Amino acid sequence: MAEYKKLVDPATGEVHPRAVILSDGDRVSSAAQRTNYRRRGGRSAEFTITNMENIDEVIDRVSDKNCGYLLYLQCFVNYDAILENPDKTAMSRSDIMRTLKIGRTTLTQFLRETTAAGVVIEDGGKYRINPRYHFQGKTSNSAVVKTFVARIKELYTEVNAKDLGFVYKLMPHIHLETNTICANPFEKDVENTIPLTKEDIARLTNVTEKSVYTKLRSLRFGEQYVFAEVVYGRSRYYKINPFVFYRKNGRPDATLREIFSLRNNFTSVKTRTKKAGHR
Repeated sequence: MAEYKKLVDPATGEVHPRAVILSDGDRVSSAAQRTNYRRRGGRSAEFTITNMENIDEVIDRVSDKNCGYLLYLQCFVNYDAILENPDKTAMSRSDIMRTLKIGRTTLTQFLRETTAAGVVIEDGGKYRINPRYHFQGKTSNSAVVKTFVARIKELYTEVNAKDLGFVYKLMPHIHLETNTICANPFEKDVENTIPLTKEDIARLTNVTEKSVYTKLRSLRFGEQYVFAEVVYGRSRYYKINPFVFYRKNGRPDATLREIFSLRNNFTSVKTRTKKAGHR
């Protein structure tokens, strides 16, 4: 569960009577972050952060569909871990229902399951996402994934929540250097990476191999694919789009950018060719 403690910002001396504490003492927000947030006019963050070592707890307790809703909803968390509307007011139940584009019954089931699991916390009429799993801010923990907000919002408009939940389940398996979906995402030597096959992913996600293969090859938003299949001899393994999820700071390296750009470019050429054929 989230912890709230009184903390003092060492840089400014500002007292935070109710700061949210992450694993290993990391803090969701600081005085500098809050000031920067206000200077930017309260604009939404470019990305949120997921703790890879903790979200297995979510995956074990929350259904695929609700994991998909959660992945989308965490795009709206602020530095205090509160879910907020575009106008910066705290989300109510009705706001969450409208944001997820779901009915009242589905909302009730989602909140019942996620609050029971300690993932969503109701706090004085406001809703927080437990920063043990997802937060906005800074951390020195390297076992995290950056989730790019604009891309997830775009993805949510094109795939169903259950498919988004499938993607959520793979987040703990993203390799730091290569974005390969693998069994040892914290392995520093890329020559020792153990990539997951579609059979491995099927066992991991409790989805049939046929469905897994369809998802890996077809999940997309616009002309961007979520996954890329890499063929090496008779072996096949998978990388996840670094413009959606990425663990390192800065821009993805040239090889990783090329892998996804080439697949997207092939799609663009096919689309243009089809359109030309109908003229």
